[in-house]
Amino acid sequence: MTKTRILAAVADLPKDDAVLARALEIAAARDATLTIVHVLECEATPAGQAGQATRDAIGAALDRLGRGRVICDIRIEAGSAPACLIDLCDTLAPDLVVMRAHQRKGIAEKILGSTTDRVIAAIRQSVLIVKRAPGLPYGVVLVATDGTDDPEGSLACVAHILPDAALHLVQVVRIVPQQEEAMLRTGTDQAGLRAQRNALARAANQQLSTVASRFGRKLATHVLRGDPAAALIRASRLAKVDLIAAGPGHTSLIRRAFVGSVTRRLVQDAACDILITRPNG
Repeated sequence: MTKTRILAAVADLPKDDAVLARALEIAAARDATLTIVHVLECEATPAGQAGQATRDAIGAALDRLGRGRVICDIRIEAGSAPACLIDLCDTLAPDLVVMRAHQRKGIAEKILGSTTDRVIAAIRQSVLIVKRAPGLPYGVVLVATDGTDDPEGSLACVAHILPDAALHLVQVVRIVPQQEEAMLRTGTDQAGLRAQRNALARAANQQLSTVASRFGRKLATHVLRGDPAAALIRASRLAKVDLIAAGPGHTSLIRRAFVGSVTRRLVQDAACDILITRPNG
């Protein structure tokens, strides 16, 4: 049986200590091998002085955090960070990639997306985005569905990675702006809009209950209302929520670059960590 592999991408230590800590935690729980990757985005070579200094810094971070019995493989690469990470995921086929949310600073990054955006869009694996320093292991995980994706697959993916977490399946419902405008133009009043929102919530509750009845472990369900990204970002600020899991979204690359999907907004603005699930990865 193939041993589970976790890939942790680190760019700046000790800033990325949180990434290493979460990767070590999950690797220990899953008895997985941990591959730690740093990409030199300059003309330095992995075997040169900069590469050795980075390897030593990663080793010191592992000693500081305590690697326990986790088998760690340190890889220093040179080139474009997104391209190197995408190639490594194709080659190593890890079960999970752990990284932090990189900010888009330059014009190119704002158009093409940050390293995080580009890796999420290109690879087949689930990606854990670490946004805050870890404390206890993940306790409460919200698994977001839009009603048209694969909630059973997302739940199974999260349960495989975090078998001890309490799972809450969440769907956000709203009348999309274009539909609301059309309803208002045809004479629908505020009472009619409320009735439509209530109907959407009832349908979502029924769908979530059906999923929960088929899931093989205890599962809480919740229906929220409003803009999906805004509602989930608000939920991310709740003290009891440790992680939000969501799919990568269905928007095209061009639309993602200029508008941004719910997933991209979560990666950028959520207060808790984000897991981008790839059930078929």
